[in-house]
Amino acid sequence: MKNRIKILLVDDQKIANFIMKKVISTLEIDCEILAFEKPEKALLALDEIKPNLIFLDLNMPILNGWQFLERMQHNHHANVVILTSSIDPADEQKSKEFPQVISYQTKPPSKQKIRAIITGENHNN
Repeated sequence: MKNRIKILLVDDQKIANFIMKKVISTLEIDCEILAFEKPEKALLALDEIKPNLIFLDLNMPILNGWQFLERMQHNHHANVVILTSSIDPADEQKSKEFPQVISYQTKPPSKQKIRAIITGENHNN
């Protein structure tokens, strides 16, 4: 049996996680989706969950997306998709400094783009 893809959603906006869960569930991809509104809790759960893919918001209180990436980068090997409302080119450029970031997407990404990212069809920004 093929391993299920484990997807972690890390966004302080509950509605953003809800929408992503709904969209991913319509793709008919065998995956387990776990959502966290508190990035610090998601970080603590990484060892146990061992996600394949993380959709990560940048602008969050207490622990922002950049801090999350810095803290996880040496111990975890999940691919990360930045999912943000920021259209600042400096943010997209900074995301390239993190080898685990495979894509930088502005919200909301298209259903086709999400499918391509999850299935590994295309890891281009």
